Amino acid sequence: MSTGHGSHFGIGTGKALAISAWLTGIYFVIELGIGIYTNSIAVISDAFHTFSAVGGVVLAIIAGRIAKRSADIDRTFGWYRAEIIGALLNGAFLLAMAILVIVMGAMRMRAPIELSTTPMLLAAAGGLVTEFISMYLLYRQQAGDLNIRGAFWHIIQTFVGSLLIIVSALVIRFTGFLLIDPLLGTAFGFILLWASWSIMRDALYILMEGRPRDIDLEAVIGQLGGLEGVADLHHVHAWTLTSGRHVFSAHIRLESGSENRANGADVLKAAHNILRREFGFFFSTLQIEDRCLDESTMGEIDITGLGPTGAHRGSGSQVDQDQGHAGAHDPSISPHNRSLPRD
Repeated sequence: MSTGHGSHFGIGTGKALAISAWLTGIYFVIELGIGIYTNSIAVISDAFHTFSAVGGVVLAIIAGRIAKRSADIDRTFGWYRAEIIGALLNGAFLLAMAILVIVMGAMRMRAPIELSTTPMLLAAAGGLVTEFISMYLLYRQQAGDLNIRGAFWHIIQTFVGSLLIIVSALVIRFTGFLLIDPLLGTAFGFILLWASWSIMRDALYILMEGRPRDIDLEAVIGQLGGLEGVADLHHVHAWTLTSGRHVFSAHIRLESGSENRANGADVLKAAHNILRREFGFFFSTLQIEDRCLDESTMGEIDITGLGPTGAHRGSGSQVDQDQGHAGAHDPSISPHNRSLPRD
């Protein structure tokens, strides 16, 4: 996955967002002027949809700039999560716009009105130009950057809105079928609902520190557990700081014997190289152990299946617990040989 901090088409993410904001903002003023001059409700409505896109892009710019701040004593991982919070807010903004479009469409279907098609066509044609440029600038970045995706979908909203205005204007001009405008608008409102939920769902997943979706955690555990001298892994954690920047931590227990303990530095180096080169982790923290430390309060966040001092979570008998205690020191039942739960 792209980090979302690079550049595409020769234009960096920040510049692409800035250009999109300026283009969309300037056209909002032009379109609103056309709507007021012609007294066209349809054009004025689309102008405010354009304004929502401006807000979405500006929000993405602000979040991106905050995310560039360096780590400090209070925020030791830096401000990367600002991008994810920005994406969540953008998704909520898009959700509100989707509900507004659907409500407006339902009201218009009850009482269709005559529309002046010429200003509708002029406003939509001009909008298509600015919106196409903005989509061109943001398309590649949005695939790997949740913050940019929120802004991109606001541009998509206005782009499709312009297309719908053109289709509606032509159908009304040649057929007089007034319901086409609210019908198409309501249908697109439901598409916006899906897009907003998709963005909000992914943002919440990251904020809840879910496993990076493009990382096979079982494969990671398998490769680290297969290193020479490693008995087992436990307290494995993988999460995302921001789009494309994943973090990993784990405890690695070495096999018994002084020669294996002496090779702890080699195991650490090999594990780090695997995490960085083969799985692309941005940052990793590994703890090398010769025995499982007393972590009696941590069993509920150990996905490898070992609870406090090695006991299996949910084991109901003393025999199971005894086997679990033995498992903390028995490489034959190391946790990386067990299947992890899938989300």
